[in-house]
Amino acid sequence: MASVDLATLTRRAKNPRRRVITLRPITPPALQATALYTSVYAPVIAIWSASLESITAAYAQSLSELQTDAPADVTARIEAASSSVSGVIVSLRFAIGRWSESVEAWHRRRWIGNVLTATNVSLETLIGASDVRATLATVIERNVALVSSVSDETRRRIADAAFRGLTERKPAAEFAKEIRGFVDMSRRRAKNIAADQLVKLGSELNQERRRQAGIDSVEWVSSGKINYRPEHKARNGNLYSENADRIGQKYQGKIIKKPPPADDRAGVPINCACTERAVLILD
Repeated sequence: MASVDLATLTRRAKNPRRRVITLRPITPPALQATALYTSVYAPVIAIWSASLESITAAYAQSLSELQTDAPADVTARIEAASSSVSGVIVSLRFAIGRWSESVEAWHRRRWIGNVLTATNVSLETLIGASDVRATLATVIERNVALVSSVSDETRRRIADAAFRGLTERKPAAEFAKEIRGFVDMSRRRAKNIAADQLVKLGSELNQERRRQAGIDSVEWVSSGKINYRPEHKARNGNLYSENADRIGQKYQGKIIKKPPPADDRAGVPINCACTERAVLILD
């Protein structure tokens, strides 16, 4: 529900000649994705990276003793690394919270500035971080689950490699190279997740602030990525409205359409970097 009637405030502030005001899109900078990876995901990767030497040593010992039926030492070293990750999850939860708050503060400043430039209305005293508390809480839980999944997947791959390697009598050097590759794979995945989570938070904040201001229409902005979704690129410049009364009306030479499904909105599908530009219609 809207807590700010931006259309009415705009009419009072500037007696606008245009009946449609398009706000600049807000896309969080990539440095904020790097900050998420560095503060939350990198510590988990570091734990697994630091454990590789001891896991390889236990594997070599088991291999020399041909203990393929019960490689207890290897399993113990793997589980020790996994337990270390579980031990830092609480601190990572706080790190995710601090990160999401910093992104929200940056986004709020940019939103206030964009609205002021376009409408002569200042929202500085009308909106705050508490307005999006539920969104930020969801971000924390989602990233806790994701960072846990990165660790779990790394543990599974290394454990499978250990049992398979002992069965096949694979040399310790080959085993070590294989599990280093798994950690590198997890590192790449974690960086991609961090980038995707930043886009998702930006998209969610765009929608929260827009709806809070009573804006029900948006313009789709394609990401311009090399690996794009054809159907998303085709939406570039399209106008969509959550107000059923606007569907089919023509603004700025474009017919307003019904929005895509919630799971296919800009920035929502995995690795989608599209965004939405708020469109304030003053009818």
